[in-house]
Amino acid sequence: MSWFKCSIEGENFPGQLIGEASPVGFYTTRYVEANSAQDAESIALNHLKNEPSLVVPEGVEKPINSKVYFKNIEQVNIDSVQSNLGFTFFVMGT
Repeated sequence: MSWFKCSIEGENFPGQLIGEASPVGFYTTRYVEANSAQDAESIALNHLKNEPSLVVPEGVEKPINSKVYFKNIEQVNIDSVQSNLGFTFFVMGT
């Protein structure tokens, strides 16, 4: 198994995640251990689905047009692996 750095962008998530009225997007990087880049994408996506920061607040309708893009997936040396910390959120269209 190898380590992969996944550069990820999300779009059209509820602004309520960060106290905004408008939809938001985010950037994040996730490091995962996997057999291939394809497996790394699947593992990272499953981790995102369980991220507390992306849980839609109760009473907020789940958007049907939210998307996640893997901008880059690259195999990295274990010395390059960093902890999976946070998100950089932005209001869509800004």
